[in-house]
Amino acid sequence: MGHSHPNLLTTIAVSLTGTGLAVARDVSPLGPVIGIDADRSRPGRYSRHVQLLPEFSNRPLDAQLADDLAQFASRQDHPVVLVPAADDACEWVIAQRDRLLPHVRVSAGYTQERAGMLLDKSAFAQRCRALSIDVPATFQPASMADVRAFAKDVGLPCIVKPRAGHKWRDRLSGQKLLVPTTLAELEHAMTHIVGDPSAVVLQELVPGPESNLGVGAVWTDETGRVRHVLTARKIRQFPRQFGSGSRVVTEDLPEVAKLSADVVAALDYRGLCGTEFKRDERTNRWRLIEINPRPTLWYDLCRAAGTHLIQAHVEELAGVPQTPIAPQANGVAWTYGLRDVVALGQAGGVGAVMHALRQEAWAQTDAVMAWDDPRATLASVGHFALQALAHLRPGRGEK
Repeated sequence: MGHSHPNLLTTIAVSLTGTGLAVARDVSPLGPVIGIDADRSRPGRYSRHVQLLPEFSNRPLDAQLADDLAQFASRQDHPVVLVPAADDACEWVIAQRDRLLPHVRVSAGYTQERAGMLLDKSAFAQRCRALSIDVPATFQPASMADVRAFAKDVGLPCIVKPRAGHKWRDRLSGQKLLVPTTLAELEHAMTHIVGDPSAVVLQELVPGPESNLGVGAVWTDETGRVRHVLTARKIRQFPRQFGSGSRVVTEDLPEVAKLSADVVAALDYRGLCGTEFKRDERTNRWRLIEINPRPTLWYDLCRAAGTHLIQAHVEELAGVPQTPIAPQANGVAWTYGLRDVVALGQAGGVGAVMHALRQEAWAQTDAVMAWDDPRATLASVGHFALQALAHLRPGRGEK
């Protein structure tokens, strides 16, 4: 693995995408990181920061895996902490919580009432409205008549967002959502892609560029106290406008920090999460877009900025002495380089790519690539190519 560590604890990272790799990079100095992901193309499987145990690494996320992990943890002479790094992993932890505990330590955030509510876009919007949290107008339709009424009342373009987005990536050709601009486009999307109107939520589109997106990495301890918020600005996303971050830079955003702490406390969440706000140019106010109940794809930015939130969270769950959290360094850049090149190309072709190379500072960390982790870097290229080919497959998205 290339590490010498004190074996204070063992961390289990479930899902070895760039998010799981962020977990492994931050906590590997504390002890071994055991990876679980049945997708053999995921770059984290090949990282020097991750151990793959044959009895666990390729297993499906089911009850038997939870039982076996609990048995494994019961035999260890140090704490075993589990961190889910994808939405399906969060759902699995929620479902198997009673099987994992007490031997496998998981955050109190992983209950249906907390993380489960955040994963369901309709339930999340309803809870925010009940708490008077400023979110874009959101509605769960039951019929095409409801869809047309929303378009008339709120206006177009609007956002069509699956209630459980991670279950729809194939149908949406890798995108997180749809943005129809006319009633005809909306009706086509609902009829030929969505099918069941109740499977999605319709949301008001907050106008403005990607740079109006402010994000927070939030750690709330197991008692419910918000311990730290790191803030950053999204520079670009992939896919453009409505995707995941492809370049994110730390920046002191006091309003985003306060809003992040306030909404996470109001929603009674525990553990690590990622908040996203967008500044509405019509009112100059930050509006809550979403909260992810886990480390997000860009979370390795925390480590690069000297603010080790994942490490602090894992130390708390393990009950070992906690490393003090340093203030964030501003101007630190995280990128998902392979995706960011495509995002730049989508915006302005080769000229935009060359301009960014000349004008932007080199990122301090990449989601999946690193000089000192060559196997993960090579695997990330293959994984990206497989994703690109899959998204180009004819017929994707149509029911």
